Amino acid sequence: MNQSVFYTFLQSSLLLFSLLLTPLCAALQITPKPLSASVGNGHFNLTHDSKITFNQQQAQSVAQQLATFLRSPTGYQLPVSQADSTTKNSIAFKIVDAPLSQEGYALSVTPEGVEIQANTATGLFWGMQSLRQLLPAEIESRMPINQANWAIPAVEIKDQPRFSYRGMHLDVSRHFFDVAFVKRYIDWLAMHKFNVFQWHLTDDQGWRIAIEAYPKLTEIGATRPHTVVGHTYDYQSLFDNKTVSGFYTKAQIKEVVEYAQARHIEVIPEIDIPGHSSAMLAAYPELSCHQRTVKVQPQFGIFEDVLCPREDVFAFLAVVYKEVAELFPSQYIHIGGDEVIKKQWLESPEVKKLMQQHQLTTPEQVQSYFIKRVAKIVQNLGKTVIGWDEILEGGVADDAVIMSWRGTEGGIQAAKMGHQVIMSPYQYIYFDAYQSRNLDEPKAIHGLSSLKNVYQYEPQPSHLTAEQQAFIIGAQGALWTEYIKTPRHAEYMLFPRLSALAETLWSDKTQKSWSDYSQYRLPALLKRYQQMHLNTAYSSHKPIISSEINGQQLVATITSEIADTAIYYTLDGSEPTLQSQQYQKPLVITDETQLRARSYVSDLGQLVGDARLTLSPHLALGKEITLASLAAEGSATKLQDGQFAYDQFYSVDDYAIFYDTDLEAVIDLDASTQVQQVKLGFDSGRHRQLHPPTHIQVLGSSDKQQWQTLAEVNNPRGPMSVLSFAPVSVRFLKVVAINSKQSDDIQIPKLPLYIDEIAVY
Repeated sequence: MNQSVFYTFLQSSLLLFSLLLTPLCAALQITPKPLSASVGNGHFNLTHDSKITFNQQQAQSVAQQLATFLRSPTGYQLPVSQADSTTKNSIAFKIVDAPLSQEGYALSVTPEGVEIQANTATGLFWGMQSLRQLLPAEIESRMPINQANWAIPAVEIKDQPRFSYRGMHLDVSRHFFDVAFVKRYIDWLAMHKFNVFQWHLTDDQGWRIAIEAYPKLTEIGATRPHTVVGHTYDYQSLFDNKTVSGFYTKAQIKEVVEYAQARHIEVIPEIDIPGHSSAMLAAYPELSCHQRTVKVQPQFGIFEDVLCPREDVFAFLAVVYKEVAELFPSQYIHIGGDEVIKKQWLESPEVKKLMQQHQLTTPEQVQSYFIKRVAKIVQNLGKTVIGWDEILEGGVADDAVIMSWRGTEGGIQAAKMGHQVIMSPYQYIYFDAYQSRNLDEPKAIHGLSSLKNVYQYEPQPSHLTAEQQAFIIGAQGALWTEYIKTPRHAEYMLFPRLSALAETLWSDKTQKSWSDYSQYRLPALLKRYQQMHLNTAYSSHKPIISSEINGQQLVATITSEIADTAIYYTLDGSEPTLQSQQYQKPLVITDETQLRARSYVSDLGQLVGDARLTLSPHLALGKEITLASLAAEGSATKLQDGQFAYDQFYSVDDYAIFYDTDLEAVIDLDASTQVQQVKLGFDSGRHRQLHPPTHIQVLGSSDKQQWQTLAEVNNPRGPMSVLSFAPVSVRFLKVVAINSKQSDDIQIPKLPLYIDEIAVY
């Protein structure tokens, strides 16, 4: 066989293989992953002659929704009609009496047509979402696509959700989002088979729902004059001088609820009490214990102003919740109950009297009293209370549903007590957290929750009994918007993490696979997001730089959550390009180096990310260190790991932490060693109002008895102090950094000293 014939044969074989593989890949590219899917032969061609049918009236709305969805990209005006049997060249929606769950469906595609069966319209709707993903990605375009037909691969799918509660939250208090955006948000949830939308309508920074009985809630509480710039805990608060205002009328609320119902999504309102109520108190200050003027907060965080546990306050809330209940048909009302600072209660004569009357001995019991009173109001309206896990403190209403956000512990406790639980741990599924440690990420609140972290979250702890696990009815992601001002930013924080959570909540956990999701189904989703013109994050492709001490060597490794990502790096601090060195194996670092890396995403045709890590193989690396005061658990290793954190996004994991104590570290260099410089990195308070040390001193000794001061500095400026001195030979070095111990933040009563690295040269 000559060379040209061979290449022709090879190309033909590859083309045939790709054509055979296409239906299989398409069937497996549905997210969340179906319970079962088998690939048939051939495909169904959707053309302008195709029809959409339904067999019962309750299936008609789903059939109409599909016709509407297909109209924009295809240009087809597909007829929708009732038919008991499936006809050729049609997409049939059938309500049947079949062994399927309430939300389950069966989807069959043959060359003759498509049939979706379910016991309910909800099941048909979720089946339609899977059918949508079997179509080419271009079907997501809202502009006409010039295409003769649309191929749907032949498949047989049977599917149902793992959890009955699959929720996403949206905070519209910190930044207001209009009805059009809220509807798009609901569309995104529907696409990913979420069935609950929690609407966080009130908080310290704005009241967003019209209450007829109390018009000042929106006249005053819906507006703040400006918003903090930067992070709310920066040393000096700066403001943008831009008014933030907005609320939803009752008509708009009803419009959104109806829109969600048409997409089989339940809308749960949250009216947050007794804390996070500054906006309510700005409108009606008499509801507080002190009854002084309160402002709608321009900053973020936790504030002292809370509702007072008085009868007039409960009467006020009864009216508010009655109007809310009339707007929302959901069985649930979320009452918040989180992050209540109890200082004003403890200072109030009225509360002290209440505690005596009801034999309450702790402020937690006062909170429990308050929550139970509000729970009774909600129960009298025929609704069930949902509250954040703090409502467990001091006792909780019998039928309250617990939403566990501070971790999983609250949910575990509640499940053991027999309460229904919705898991929402911030460490995994709060989408206001950073998605990577790369410096090109947009501003986020704090913390890190990568795509892989979200995907691997498991809502039901394995150590619980099967009976206890059954109380965990699902989980809910959260999009808090302190630092999310625009729809485009919201899109970036949601996608693709929303898809990872969707798979956790819908798919059988035994069938979940990170490699399957990230290598096959995620790329298909990303193409759909492109067609939807979403501002999608490619953070999972971005580089992750780590290092370890291997013997006497400092070795750096660069990886990515997405396997086989091409990564380019530099060692001189310059920005990597496609002409830079491509990463192949771990790097031995021999001098102080700023390692930078970027990843190439072929679908985008560009580099993404900006990973940086400054590394230094200094003299104290791996040497014995003795601390006069213990660092917070597990953090002492950060003093000598060879990594500087000053050019990283803030993370507590980068620092050795000394709460309300000073750093006093003695380093044994093993033998008399010439030294002339010490670099001390520390957190200078960019994010959490943390203070640099007030004084740093470096001392040397040959015997650990007689110490000589080598260098010192008062009031050093962060994030690093460089203390140089005349060369001297010592065996022991003592480094002292004094904690200012003067916290002016109620959330940080014991001021931590965050030390990054003690580098010796």
